[in-house]
Amino acid sequence: MSSLVAALADALAMLDHGTLLVRGAADAADDPSRSVIEPIYPSTTYARDGAHELPRFRDRTLCYARPDNPSVRACERTLRDLERGSDCALFSSGMAAVNAVLEGAVRGTSDASSFVCSPSRGYFAVRARIREWCAARGVEVVEYDPDVPYVICDVDGHTLARRDEDAKGTAHHAGRSLKRALEEEAARGRKAALVWVESPANPTWDVMDLEQVVAAARACDAGCVCVDSTVLTPICTKPLSFGVDVVMHSATKYLNGHGDVVAGALVTRECDDRWQRILHERKLGGATMGSMDAYLLSRGMRTLELRVRRQSESAMWIAHEFEQYLRSRIPHGAIVLYPGLQTDTTTESKNAHYDVVNRMCPNGVYGGMLSLVFFDFLPHLYPEHTGSNLSRVVKFCKVMAVSCDHWTCATSLGGFESLIEHRYSVECAPGEKEPHVPGGLLRLSVGLETKEDLLAGLKRGFDIALMDVVGASVST
Repeated sequence: MSSLVAALADALAMLDHGTLLVRGAADAADDPSRSVIEPIYPSTTYARDGAHELPRFRDRTLCYARPDNPSVRACERTLRDLERGSDCALFSSGMAAVNAVLEGAVRGTSDASSFVCSPSRGYFAVRARIREWCAARGVEVVEYDPDVPYVICDVDGHTLARRDEDAKGTAHHAGRSLKRALEEEAARGRKAALVWVESPANPTWDVMDLEQVVAAARACDAGCVCVDSTVLTPICTKPLSFGVDVVMHSATKYLNGHGDVVAGALVTRECDDRWQRILHERKLGGATMGSMDAYLLSRGMRTLELRVRRQSESAMWIAHEFEQYLRSRIPHGAIVLYPGLQTDTTTESKNAHYDVVNRMCPNGVYGGMLSLVFFDFLPHLYPEHTGSNLSRVVKFCKVMAVSCDHWTCATSLGGFESLIEHRYSVECAPGEKEPHVPGGLLRLSVGLETKEDLLAGLKRGFDIALMDVVGASVST
């Protein structure tokens, strides 16, 4: 039976996304009840037999439910095969998974000169946790700019700026690329214990070239390269195929997709000593997943491909259509950030970014996340309008966020419902002099609603916000 299960596992690993997600756990054919739907195993402990032996179920010996639960393991095996990895571990939250990587990759090193390489843009809670964790243990954090030549919104001046590896003295104040940061630290005799990558970076959606990331890390003898692939999911890209060591997901988001589970996941390329330390941290740290959450996550993942493809298609269409709408209403007053977006005004740098995106997402599915960035366009349209530039843009965005029909103003992303949020209000302190998120940025998570309704809702929210801020609409 064990050889049959192993053979089935190998066959499942080669299945197409849709078949694997729907049939993965059920096709294991090793549940005594032969349930078509994976059963929920709520038991916290398991009985020994007459020979005092513990039961072995699937690929685990069962003793206690904290480290081993059949419901959790079934979900782990599906995600492992989906990412084409060697093993998967589920956690009680995405942040618990981040902690486990820090413990396994950084705390496990014996090199006192090692450091953690972390992006200057990305999910703010992860960046904050990395800084806090490292500060408490005397580990230095070296930040880098996501290394893509791309036109984005300048955080400082809220203007368009070209980001290049060699850009110096520009308005963007571009920092070191990952490659440069690793090389400069290596010249000092230091190597990174952990290279943390978030691709695309939330909420500007910079997509990094993972092949170049891995090459730079290996050239400088870096330790673990971990990629947060929450936004793109295995449907869009598979980081392990580019040589990445560990993939992290906030499974709360797209993997579950129904807004009713908080969970995290790690998938490893190799079951090495580092992975054993990560599993040890989960076991003793206690940040494990319960059987009911595992059941809900497995249920959500069955429709992952259908959801992500629909959301990606809608996001691309909305990004293009709303960009055209904004050009007609407020020329040069806003931009749309979406990884797969190309327009007739695409610049050379944006084309380079688009090439990277297509190599990272070879099937042409770019995810369901986009951002709208509004600049201080009001003085150009209404010279008599006075007031603080930042406060004016912030007010506009906050009004628009709560005024879009069919969009819910709420935190999180990746669910079946469309969400919109003003991230500056969430992440930045009032009056912050150098905010890491533009005050005029709205983050959009495109759901499963009809795309035409979602676009109409955005247009209505824009008009309401404009009326609220200046008391008049902009003529077309």
